Amino acid sequence: MNKVVLNFGFSGWLILIFVLVSLFITYFYYRKTNPTIERKNRILLGVIRFFGLLFLFIFFSEPILNFIQNRIEKPKVVFLIDNSASMKVKWDVTDYRNISRTVDKFAQTKRAITASGISSYSKYPAEYWKFDESYNMLGDFQLDSFRFDGFETNLLAPLRKIYNLRREENIGAIFVVTDGIINSGENPAYLAEQIGIPIYTIGVGDTIPPKDVVVTGIVTNELGFVDKPQPVKVNIKSFGFDLDGVNVQLFEGKDLVSEQKINLKRGIEDYSVVFDYTPKAEGFAKLVAKVQILSNEFSSENNSQTQIVKIVKSKKKYVLISGYPVPDISYIKSIILQEKGSEVLTFIQKQGAEFYDPKPTRKDFEDAQVFILLGFPINSSPNQILDWVKEEWNKGKSVLFVSQLSTDYRKLKPYEEFLPFNFASNNAKEYSFVADFRQTQSGNPILNIASGDVGLKLLNQLPPIFRTELFVRPKPESEVLATIKVGNSELKEPFLLTYEFQNRKSAAILGYGIYRWRLLGQSLRELMNSPDKEIDPGSALIMNILNWLSANEEFARVRIKPNKTNFHQFEQVSFTGQVYDQTQSPVDNALVKVRVVKDNTQVESVLPQIGSGLYSGNVGTFDIGEYNYIGEAYRDGKLIGSARGKFIVEKSNLEMLEFRSRFSFLQYISNVSGGKFFFWNETDKIKTELDNLFLQNKVITQKKELYLWNYLPLLILSILFFSIEWLLRRKKGLL
Repeated sequence: MNKVVLNFGFSGWLILIFVLVSLFITYFYYRKTNPTIERKNRILLGVIRFFGLLFLFIFFSEPILNFIQNRIEKPKVVFLIDNSASMKVKWDVTDYRNISRTVDKFAQTKRAITASGISSYSKYPAEYWKFDESYNMLGDFQLDSFRFDGFETNLLAPLRKIYNLRREENIGAIFVVTDGIINSGENPAYLAEQIGIPIYTIGVGDTIPPKDVVVTGIVTNELGFVDKPQPVKVNIKSFGFDLDGVNVQLFEGKDLVSEQKINLKRGIEDYSVVFDYTPKAEGFAKLVAKVQILSNEFSSENNSQTQIVKIVKSKKKYVLISGYPVPDISYIKSIILQEKGSEVLTFIQKQGAEFYDPKPTRKDFEDAQVFILLGFPINSSPNQILDWVKEEWNKGKSVLFVSQLSTDYRKLKPYEEFLPFNFASNNAKEYSFVADFRQTQSGNPILNIASGDVGLKLLNQLPPIFRTELFVRPKPESEVLATIKVGNSELKEPFLLTYEFQNRKSAAILGYGIYRWRLLGQSLRELMNSPDKEIDPGSALIMNILNWLSANEEFARVRIKPNKTNFHQFEQVSFTGQVYDQTQSPVDNALVKVRVVKDNTQVESVLPQIGSGLYSGNVGTFDIGEYNYIGEAYRDGKLIGSARGKFIVEKSNLEMLEFRSRFSFLQYISNVSGGKFFFWNETDKIKTELDNLFLQNKVITQKKELYLWNYLPLLILSILFFSIEWLLRRKKGLL
């Protein structure tokens, strides 16, 4: 049954009033004419005027035309058949009764499908789907169309498709033939509970696995550091072996890193070996874990695993230099150490030109990326330290200056080259003030500590800190992000400045006692009634400044890498890119390219934008081998940064990692969905269940909406009626 319903965005009474008013206006307008025309002509002009007004009203009254179609849909049954490689394996087992038998999954599957009547089912319309890493809908059942060579098993994908088809089709029952070994996609158990269709599962295989030893995975840090040892854990499973002295090896490429022996015991399946691995050079290390191939082992294809590890020169390293012990030291150090992989060396001056242990060395400065001068120099500070900072600044490293009560600005003046200001004068008289963050700088990524305008409001409510009567002149290339406010007086003296010139950066905080931001900032969030309840405004600001100073064009601003380091042949290689600005805030609308290179061939792809600086997409399928990639991000034609790496395409062994059928999992899926579980050899029971299925027709309602407001043809009709009216009136000589 089909229905067409017209709905309006206005009340029905309002529509009725408009129609009546339109009729009244039309009647009044054409009740008498000058000159007088025949009655039939007045009626014609009135009808034309009325329809012109009506179509104009419809155009602006938000009407929706609903086409509703109800149809009777006959029920059908969907058969999902596992097409993965594990469905054709064959092995011999001996059970606890010492009875030997052969497990042949292909033979079991064939018998379960043919002897039960699945292959020739005709009581209701039947659809046959095969699934492995993906799924395909087939026509009539043909056993030859199943090659049982899928690299993975993903049951969620076909079930989700059926779930989405519920409104359009009448699927009355689902039968799944599988071993229950799901190694791809999410767990389908929750969807099975929500799908509203009974799922009948037919389990093939056996719970006793073949005699085999398997490397199931490598666990280590994705990022390693040169000359820094890191653990590499190799997980191993053993089935049916009782053997001592089995060799496990770890390789970096073709070079042996280390090897260990393990003792395999029958009845114990899980083993792990931990190696110490120390990278020696920057780049991408290919770690290969291998376990010895044993005699009578079911498969040797699963005796190794590979992992790619990125090796960088060092961690993010800061050097903090202070003229004397102050509370701000521990505050800044705590913020730095919140970031994993960061390291801070602290050098504090004591009486004279001496430093507390540890004492600074030239090598400490060479290895650092950011230098923090906290109340340094004082009157007795050695110039050598400032000379070292200046030399490293000229190499492209960054400086953060934080003033203190006893800072000697005259001693600092010769080194203004790496500061964002020029010194004018200073009086040691101390006063308190609050930071005044400028609204004009609201878009600056350093001030982006919370969404929208909340971040700037939080920063402008930070507790008071201290300052001497210091006067400076910002450099022309500097940006003043905040000034000072004393009481209700807004002063133009800079408080927070940044400076970027010829790829070198520095920042200055011209105030001290910033540790008070953390001590007093907790009550601030309640005062502001901010949704960002977890934010510590002062610490977030300091972290943004440090991130801006330490941001590396290649590593921090642009991060492009494959979604995993190991892909199998015929699998789509997928990449994810993250693009950030100078403070690592997300950048949208960038052009992100990935170039995959091997020998003399290369493939280039563009990653689609997801949002919030994230880009993701597939770049194609590749043959077995090692591949290098180069990722580049552009904005307005300018290169933001790049990333390089490596991935591996290999013959998949996911289907060779687990052989034990998961019958209990299949039973659970059937129970929660209202179906039943059968073993592969219970063909009579399966046939009886198929014959006893009683499925009912279903009324499928399809609704299509046509939004008529701002619908151009209506406006054209209205104009057409008014034009016809005007032409007729002119022809009749009406005023």
